[in-house]
Amino acid sequence: MKKNLSKTKSLLQYIFLILLAGLTIYLVSKNLDITMLKSVIKMVDKKFILLGIVSVVFYIMLEAIVLRIIIDSIYKVKVRFLGFKLASMGFYYNLVTPFASGSQPMQVYILNKFKMPLGKATAVVTNKSIIYQLVVTLYCTVLAITNMGILKKQMPVIIPFIYLGIAINMFTLVIVALIVLNPVKIKKFSKFFIKHASKVKVLRFLENKLNNIEHFIDEYSESIGMFAKNKKILATTILITVIQLSAYFSISFWVYKAFNLDGYSYLYLLTLQTFLYMAISPIPTPGNIGANEIAFLTIFKSVFPKPLMGYAVFLYGGFVYYLILIGSGILTVITHYRMKHLKNENKQLIS
Repeated sequence: MKKNLSKTKSLLQYIFLILLAGLTIYLVSKNLDITMLKSVIKMVDKKFILLGIVSVVFYIMLEAIVLRIIIDSIYKVKVRFLGFKLASMGFYYNLVTPFASGSQPMQVYILNKFKMPLGKATAVVTNKSIIYQLVVTLYCTVLAITNMGILKKQMPVIIPFIYLGIAINMFTLVIVALIVLNPVKIKKFSKFFIKHASKVKVLRFLENKLNNIEHFIDEYSESIGMFAKNKKILATTILITVIQLSAYFSISFWVYKAFNLDGYSYLYLLTLQTFLYMAISPIPTPGNIGANEIAFLTIFKSVFPKPLMGYAVFLYGGFVYYLILIGSGILTVITHYRMKHLKNENKQLIS
């Protein structure tokens, strides 16, 4: 029964994703002058398309490296390309589930299947998420503060969304800090909240979750605390994540240069893409599909000439969503197949 419900949920999820992609393509195509297609194809500089692809691949590879460093610092697992497998699966489930809700549980599941204890697997995924959250929040906040003039003058409509994105990320980091520094108070607050929230009929199920929540807080606090004590690994993973984000936020510049455009600097376009990232981060659509393209139309409208705008959106979306989705999807299918094959071999050996 549960299996059938899970399959139905997955099917509905993919149908929703396809419908959302179709709607996005329709909305963006309204900004597309189809009569220019042949001339645009001739105009596009292929070397910058290649550099965009390289940036995406580099972004994924650095994700894999950070994961491998964290894995080795917590619990060594002798599995080839484990960081790469985890990274690709993380990206795939991040792009097909709302709020990227499917990526972390899947990564924990995979690590556990590769003989890593559940607590250690949770610690790996938790620490990786915190490092990324910390770096991306500081990265975007610094650029938002130092470029406030651009925001107020050119895109006042986007400011509330950027502030909201930063606030949500900051709130998450504050909660993490409190869990690490004072888990006892967080548990008391959780108990207080659940006691009152469970009075509401719909939230009554929370009463049975209190022990799980307290256990999670203890495990969470311990895993982050242990990782934070290893200053060398902490500094290394932060530095790699900064480089990783810079590669990702460079994509808009390669799209810009692919159309043989000049006038705006690399740093300016990187800054605009960080604004875009933070503005859409609270949007719950899978992989921010739809929101990504609409925000791009708003934020980059002064950068790309109007006749090229639709093509720029398609190219940008191709890099930040579809290329990662297809690449990570293929690798995810291969990983699942190999794991299933390995499981069958082990069963045969036992029998």
